Amino acid sequence: MGSSNNNKVTIPPMDNGKSKASKGILILLVIIVLALGASVGIMLSKLNDQKKEAAEVQEILEGQKKDLEEDLTDLQDQFGSLQTNNDSLKTLASEQQEKITKLLAVQADNAYKIKMYQKELGTLREVLKSYIIQVDSLNQRNLALTAEKTELARNLADERAQRTRLTEDKEKLTSTVQKAQILAVSDILTIGLNNRSKETQRVRNIEKLKTCFTVRENQIAVADEKVFYLVILKPDKKTLTNKANDAFATPEGEIVYTSKRTIDYENRDVELCIFSDNDGRLTAGNYEAKVYCDGYMVGSSTFILK
Repeated sequence: MGSSNNNKVTIPPMDNGKSKASKGILILLVIIVLALGASVGIMLSKLNDQKKEAAEVQEILEGQKKDLEEDLTDLQDQFGSLQTNNDSLKTLASEQQEKITKLLAVQADNAYKIKMYQKELGTLREVLKSYIIQVDSLNQRNLALTAEKTELARNLADERAQRTRLTEDKEKLTSTVQKAQILAVSDILTIGLNNRSKETQRVRNIEKLKTCFTVRENQIAVADEKVFYLVILKPDKKTLTNKANDAFATPEGEIVYTSKRTIDYENRDVELCIFSDNDGRLTAGNYEAKVYCDGYMVGSSTFILK
């Protein structure tokens, strides 16, 4: 019986001090876990806010990029539309267009590049403004030069017209003077003379024809040696020619004459006679005697031979 009591397991009583310590540790762990959870929550909240802000910033940057690209494209078009004949400005404008093309190829995906875009855009606007001023100045100058050219052309046309008028007036005056200088003859009379120098109208008795006239006074004409040509037209209207068929010049061409005589003209009336031989070609009928001087006919008359 005594040995049965020795085999019993005895459970020692719990230590109240250790139990309290375990409870404290557990509470501390719970507090720590709760604190960590709160921190994680806060961090996740902040991270979500940052992502949201980053998305908003990115959206703003994209909007700015789009606006800048549109502005750059517009500037490129404006450079291309500059109207100028200046080769230097054309080359510079083309270079600016190429520069814009390169800028548009840059991926502006952050604030730094956007800022670079904005800076270049400002510079390009200033360049365009200076080009527009230069083009406007050149265009104004071209307009002024065109106006001057038009005025010069008009003045030149006026001068040419005036010169033409002066030339025409001079020619008219010269023609008038020349006409005024043409001598005139009057009282033209042609008679036949026989071998005794007696007057006759019988063709068979005529040895010579005598044509006399008065050369009138002309103070405008040049006092000089003058040659008077006599042209006698027979009844068949053919010229009674000289033996050598010599001719004299007129504005209408050369004319064969019958006979001629040279005198010294001194601007006074002169009585003059010209003789023409009968070589057997005279026939009865109506004749016409024409007198020429300096290429112009200065008088005429008719006569009859029987």
